[in-house]
Amino acid sequence: MTCELAFLPVGNADTIVIRADSSSVVIIDLHKIPILLKWLQNNKANVISRIYITHEHRDHFPSLEDLVTFLDNWLKRGGTIGTLCLPYEVYKEARKKVSADRASNKRLEDALLRLRQWEQKNIINFIEATRGSNPYTQGDLEIHILHPGLLYAQDHLATIRGRDNEISVVLRATYGNFAALLLADIEGDGLKECIDICQPNELSANIVKIPHHGAYPKNGDDLRQLLEAIDPEIAVLSVGSNNKYGHVVPELFSLLLSLKNDTSKRLEQFICTEVTRSCVHSASERISMGKSGLEKQQLCAGETTILTETSGTWKREKEAEHENVISTLKYPACKGCIDLSVVSI
Repeated sequence: MTCELAFLPVGNADTIVIRADSSSVVIIDLHKIPILLKWLQNNKANVISRIYITHEHRDHFPSLEDLVTFLDNWLKRGGTIGTLCLPYEVYKEARKKVSADRASNKRLEDALLRLRQWEQKNIINFIEATRGSNPYTQGDLEIHILHPGLLYAQDHLATIRGRDNEISVVLRATYGNFAALLLADIEGDGLKECIDICQPNELSANIVKIPHHGAYPKNGDDLRQLLEAIDPEIAVLSVGSNNKYGHVVPELFSLLLSLKNDTSKRLEQFICTEVTRSCVHSASERISMGKSGLEKQQLCAGETTILTETSGTWKREKEAEHENVISTLKYPACKGCIDLSVVSI
């Protein structure tokens, strides 16, 4: 049996689907739910075994209210759901918000009630995702949470407001000898914590999902160290053409190119779900753009699907279509053609 790992083209956001049998799937993050529903329908999937929400930002998490609407519609259509991993303490914080102002948060209160009803009736199981908790197993497919640790998450929430990326859930999915590291939006202190807490054998992987859609953290050396420890064969960037953050930033592309050109490393290729401004414009043109993206969405790799065997061998679907898009670009970063004469915006 082949395991399928699909990165859906949802812009500067994440929605990842893992399927190890014909009908059931694991979903990591939910952005642009209609795109996810279309994928589920096209692939005749009717069982969602587990959903991981890596953190509370809207490019990964649609809000509790919209999440409940999605789950409710799915169940009404005859689908089933096993386990939902909510962002750490998000339910508790939502309950506090309702208690503080019930009149303004009626829809949120209804959503929380619905979640509790599903829990009471054993329709959905709910867990919080921290290191070592509730690993997922389905045949040869295993998914483990590497970060955040429980105490790290508690310290972070007790002392820091915001910076949720630092407690993004980092997942390691394995299928026999194949491994994928899914880094959500991890950055800042979370990067260093992940390096410190993980064993080398936990980090090594065939594929990595680059964190934060091609941003480059202030502690870029820590990101380099993490990627060197993972030592992937392929890196995937889930990025939106018309994002307003300058993603993918040249510094990140420069890092990936240096790893690709290092003969001691395994990185053979990196791919973006959508065309980035750095692949279309020169450095001087990017400066005049500020942080603006392209005027409209343009798929590059598009829906990126990795098919793997338990032996560890893998292949990527639709490579020829991707190459056709790249051939139209003036500065394709994945081919080393990006203009790096000016690195910073």
